[in-house]
Amino acid sequence: MKCRVPRLKSCCCCVNLRAGCFFLALLEIAASVLGFFVAEEGRLFLIGRLGYLFHFIGSIFLLMSSMLQIEVLTIIYLGTNIFHLIFSTAFVIEYALHCKFCALETTPVYITLIVSLYSWLVAFSYLRRLQWQNDPEYDD
Repeated sequence: MKCRVPRLKSCCCCVNLRAGCFFLALLEIAASVLGFFVAEEGRLFLIGRLGYLFHFIGSIFLLMSSMLQIEVLTIIYLGTNIFHLIFSTAFVIEYALHCKFCALETTPVYITLIVSLYSWLVAFSYLRRLQWQNDPEYDD
């Protein structure tokens, strides 16, 4: 029995996956730049900066993949986004324990995590569509 990841046919219910990946990559690049420069000093914020650095690099690859339609770039984005999700979640947990659960200060990170999860799903669906376009007999 296979466990299938849900696939989307469009981004935000009205935009095709390629354009959706392009706009989500731009949004994620802006969010990662903000997240990278807002941090302070210390081990806690080094974790956040490292996660946002990988997120920035992966978002650039997604942007290039949506323009050039190259599967490998999308795969790199999916890997770096998973890395970002792990590091940002660790940052939120450690910051919440350090700050005694300061919800207002971590709200932008929560929003970034939600957008990153949706972007990962859109990029994964886009990757499956690219694989299908390049090999019509592909059926995963």
